[in-house]
Amino acid sequence: MKKYKPRKYRQSSGYKKKLGKSMTLPDQNLTIKELLDRHSRGVSLGAPDLKGEYFDTEIPRYDDLTDMLEHKKELVQKQIDLENQIKEQQKQVQKETSLKAKPEDEVSEAEEEAEAKKH
Repeated sequence: MKKYKPRKYRQSSGYKKKLGKSMTLPDQNLTIKELLDRHSRGVSLGAPDLKGEYFDTEIPRYDDLTDMLEHKKELVQKQIDLENQIKEQQKQVQKETSLKAKPEDEVSEAEEEAEAKKH
């Protein structure tokens, strides 16, 4: 019976990986309580605060709950105004298409009557 020989260097994927230089800092450890305490006070956790790019839309940051609620009301009102504007434009387009369609219908009816008289 063969004896099992454990491998000294085994990686899960089977390939050797170069992980590069570690980005951790010594003594940079916080308990969950400290993390939550710092987060609730708005204190930096030591991680960089990356700001994304959002094209033309500004992403507001609120310091107060009432500011957020006011902004929400403004957005809802803006949505209502835009929806009304879209409805008005759709009605206007329908009126224009119906006005364009009527003369064509009248011409086609007149042509049909003229053809009926010929036959």
